[in-house]
Amino acid sequence: MNFSITRRGEYGLTAMLYLSQPHGDHLAQIHQIADYCGLPEPFLGQILRLLVRARLVQSKKGVGGGFTLARPADTISFLEVLEALEGPVAVNLCQSVIEHCHREGACSMEFVWAKAQEALVGVLRETTLADVYRPEKYPFAGGLMAMKEKASAGA
Repeated sequence: MNFSITRRGEYGLTAMLYLSQPHGDHLAQIHQIADYCGLPEPFLGQILRLLVRARLVQSKKGVGGGFTLARPADTISFLEVLEALEGPVAVNLCQSVIEHCHREGACSMEFVWAKAQEALVGVLRETTLADVYRPEKYPFAGGLMAMKEKASAGA
């Protein structure tokens, strides 16, 4: 994909951040995730199925069922989530592993795009779901901490 996060990627990351919060002894149900995150439930269902298939989320059906992270939040990167939902991340066509530019190898901008690709993928690979709650790493984490505390109080 040329790098532009679609609603699927944005909603998926939002849902994953919700799941990275403690929910007591119960699994998060789809309507809880949708309501809390302000996401359309049918589309969220499609997203969660992709995340289950990618083994980033676990689901349990039936009474008391719901969703939870398949691994600890500090082991799931933004890159993993986006690639599970969007496919390979590429800043533009010449950096895509799926499509190829007809000017590949003969473009004066290729070096710039390769460096941009390296930087973007590096940030997405190094940033975990748990990182966004660390104010020492991300200055806006204070607002996310309030969101996490609100979710914990409601659990």
